[in-house]
Amino acid sequence: MFQQYKSSNNKVLKLISLFLILEVFAFSSCIRIPKEHFIVSQRKVFASVQDSCGCNVDQFEDLLVEGVLANTSEDVQEIDAGGFQLMNWNILKGKKNGWEKDFKRLSDNIDILIIQEAQLTDELRGILNADQYNWDISIAYKYKGLETGVLTASKEEPVFICTLRSKEPFFKVPKTVLITLYAISGTDQMLMVVNMHSINFTFGTSRFLKQLEEVEKILLQHQGPMIISGDINTWTKKRVAVMENLFYRLGLSAVTFAKNNRVKIFGLDIDHIYYRGLVVKKSVAIKVGSSDHNPMLVDFMLKNTDE
Repeated sequence: MFQQYKSSNNKVLKLISLFLILEVFAFSSCIRIPKEHFIVSQRKVFASVQDSCGCNVDQFEDLLVEGVLANTSEDVQEIDAGGFQLMNWNILKGKKNGWEKDFKRLSDNIDILIIQEAQLTDELRGILNADQYNWDISIAYKYKGLETGVLTASKEEPVFICTLRSKEPFFKVPKTVLITLYAISGTDQMLMVVNMHSINFTFGTSRFLKQLEEVEKILLQHQGPMIISGDINTWTKKRVAVMENLFYRLGLSAVTFAKNNRVKIFGLDIDHIYYRGLVVKKSVAIKVGSSDHNPMLVDFMLKNTDE
């Protein structure tokens, strides 16, 4: 009986996966993938576009060795070790009514915004700039002429950024990962924040695993506090196992929610926040109707290194 149920369940899974792939095929006809991977950035004092922004492991390690990332400058802005707030949300390119109202309401007093499927509309730019965020968006593609990808925004300016782009195996639509480093007040430690949108449309886990392993090469260079947050598309138990194995190797713990309002696919959470070297003071997942994902908000503080 169990084998019969398992076989039936696998058939349903494959049929739904096929439907999703066909949906992506229709979507992909509206996008343009730039040949060069690039980011668009907005600081309080300047805006820029960079077309050479890959995560070079050797370069990152050199920066650490040379002390470039050490908190030695009085001008470096710092994340508050005593407490900061982070929000993660896949906003579905702002396609649903009410997303602006929800975004403004939920991002109020948030220190770090981790956004997937961000699209550089005038509306999104306006919200971020009005609240004086420093922001970077790693461009996966242009959708209807607008740059789209993962966006990280923060009240404090990062001291380092880098980004990776991985293509979906079927339709070559990329997913991007954005890594930022922030100085932490009262310490020479750096907080690494990873904004991840994982490969989705595969029948196996090999390409999903490859993307995570490419990210891991960078993360292994950093020994301090870390947050990995995003739409990780863990809609099968095998994908969950791949994710957990990698994150646990890095010494990360999962943020949990007393009332888990995260969106599920096949009964599994697809949005996650993992952390280390920090303490979770409060966490909440909030139901909204303005996206196909629900935002997660977490209050963190630096863990006492003497504990």
